[in-house]
Amino acid sequence: MKYLFAITSLLLVITSCKKDLTTATLISPSGPSKLTASSTNLVLSSSNDSIAAISFSWPAPNYGVAVPVTYTLLIDQPSDTSGATAWSNAKKITIATDSLKKSWLGTDFNVLLNQLGLTPGIAAPIVVRLKADVNQSTGTASVIPTLSSDVSMTVTPYKIVLIYPKLYAAGDFLTPNWTQIDQPGWVVASLKSDNNYEGYINFPNTDNNFKLCTQLSWNGTNYGWGTSATTMSTTGGNLYFSGPGYCRVSVDVTALTISYTPTNWFVSGDFNNWSTTAGKMTFNASTNQWTVTGVAMTAGNHFKFAGDPSWNSQYGVDSKGNLASNGGDIIAAKTGTFTVTLDLSQGAGNYTYSVK
Repeated sequence: MKYLFAITSLLLVITSCKKDLTTATLISPSGPSKLTASSTNLVLSSSNDSIAAISFSWPAPNYGVAVPVTYTLLIDQPSDTSGATAWSNAKKITIATDSLKKSWLGTDFNVLLNQLGLTPGIAAPIVVRLKADVNQSTGTASVIPTLSSDVSMTVTPYKIVLIYPKLYAAGDFLTPNWTQIDQPGWVVASLKSDNNYEGYINFPNTDNNFKLCTQLSWNGTNYGWGTSATTMSTTGGNLYFSGPGYCRVSVDVTALTISYTPTNWFVSGDFNNWSTTAGKMTFNASTNQWTVTGVAMTAGNHFKFAGDPSWNSQYGVDSKGNLASNGGDIIAAKTGTFTVTLDLSQGAGNYTYSVK
């Protein structure tokens, strides 16, 4: 009887467990999490730069089971939110896993708006998008589609001097050598603060060894040789470029890649029939600037800067008159003979020119 009772009890437990078991199923929510902003008409100034000027919040979507969700906020101008390249210029902010809120001090949000190219002191529309993604345990994308929710705002930024994230070059061709210094010609910068950096570096020697560093010392992350001339690592030897050459250096610290585009600059426009030889500029290694003298222009002449005869590297201006890659023609303001200077030494976002 004792054995029969024990067997009967065991069967009851097993049967009870089977009844209690449920199958957890990952489902796609019926709609996106609704993004809300603490203000949709925001005027920024020095008076609110040290307080929480704007915050965004959203409810957690119901996926049927408890899963880690990665949220991303994208901030962009409305003109960039449609078409084949939609959101390509957006500021992207990854939120801590499962966090349901993001706030900015006025000064920090103002930096983002300046980086978007908004005109200081002028009210302008922006769109903020929330993206919610669920990844598999392997890190690969889930079959559950990305959810998104948008909120439109009107914002008024104020003018600041933009300081972009930088990497500092230290190498055997710089003086003092193997020393990080925040100075023209030694930096590459991240225009969108997205781990992609660009800048121009003069490599004067046949053999140029260097590293790119996150700090003005060796105490930060120092990027060196990866597995080839176009890859990097944080544990390898020196980066290397076989020169001489003045190069646009493009770096992706997420993918750990680096590329070099040799350039040799000239001014080309109406005044020299868009010649690729007549307006040849000279590089000054002391100032890290390119200049050409004796350029005769007539008011209204159009011109650009080109880094090679094929115009693969070129600079014009954007709608605000700032130097921009593949920008529109620069228009001469007056008639005369001028010295034209091109300064690409400060890293992406701070390229300038002058006509004097």
